[in-house]
Amino acid sequence: MGKQIIYVLCIIACIIVSIHLCAAQSSHKMGPSPATLDEYDFVARGKMSGDREARPEQIARMDNNGEILLACLEAKTGGQLQSSGLKFLQSQLELLVDWNLLEYDSINKTYNTTVHVYGIDEATAIRRKVNEAVNELAMELNTDVQSLKNHLSQMGREKALFAIFYAYILHGYAMQQFGDEIYQQPQLSGEYPFWKGYAWAIYPKKKFGAGVFSMPVEGDQFFIVSAAGSPRLDFKQFMAFVKDAAVDHKVDDPELRKSLSGFDLFDDEGNLTVPTFEKDWSMKLENIAKNVFSKTTELANDKGMKVILGMETLAQAEMFLHYEIRHAFLIHLLERGTIPVPFDFENEDNNSPSDVGNLTFLMKVIK
Repeated sequence: MGKQIIYVLCIIACIIVSIHLCAAQSSHKMGPSPATLDEYDFVARGKMSGDREARPEQIARMDNNGEILLACLEAKTGGQLQSSGLKFLQSQLELLVDWNLLEYDSINKTYNTTVHVYGIDEATAIRRKVNEAVNELAMELNTDVQSLKNHLSQMGREKALFAIFYAYILHGYAMQQFGDEIYQQPQLSGEYPFWKGYAWAIYPKKKFGAGVFSMPVEGDQFFIVSAAGSPRLDFKQFMAFVKDAAVDHKVDDPELRKSLSGFDLFDDEGNLTVPTFEKDWSMKLENIAKNVFSKTTELANDKGMKVILGMETLAQAEMFLHYEIRHAFLIHLLERGTIPVPFDFENEDNNSPSDVGNLTFLMKVIK
């Protein structure tokens, strides 16, 4: 075609989920926050060994590892942990050290949690500033949001606004801005064989969460976000759909077309019916996303926020605030009815496979 076309297919599925968390760093005090991981959000970013199936989040949730991490907000020896009444095995401490969730001081024989933890006091201060930034964004972007909403209404896909905001405006673009410092510079070694990076936990946990996965197919780029309680495709079916639709924006396989007919992704002839954004609208979406990320950077540079966060680098602070702002902005838009809910977040029995059609969109980016 003479021009490179990257297709981005985003499927969003958000639900109210329980995100188990770990956390702590001696410079951040817990205050009246719970001493259990179940009520915290937890995020870990960095470099992982390619042959490991586990993740830092899963290691923190195993057995009572979370209690160990929270007990080591301030450096403690194994004896001090035992005298506190905490039951554990030496192998648990060694595992947490290997995963860079605990730091061991061989001179003082102490263990100290390496993860940033934000209890109720810190979280309140952080989220107050985040909400101020979100209110400013909502006013600044109101015209753009309404324009996008009208554009989708003309397609009969207004409910896709949620997916577009989460997948690209509040996630995809921002993640492209975090490069070497977060994902490339950390190096695995004998000291850190499984994971090297930084992580944080914050209380209380948010209302819902979702994960975004990127899949390159036939030179195209597909993103899927999935959560357990929302309408979803079988992963193998989804991959088959992606490969088929990537060729000509049409599901040609009759068997695949039959099996996916209830998901509202294409018409009777197999032609995709999900929202498709051409170059002009792709640029508009990118400009909205740039404004959101600019607000994130602005907040990360706030001196008061730097003190509260205690992050080592600006990029780390931006990554943290990216997660807070994207959630707060989405909640802001949903609660005010600015964007319609794509499915019933609280009662999955009210949802149907056809809701997936409003959680999917195709964006063309012509370079």
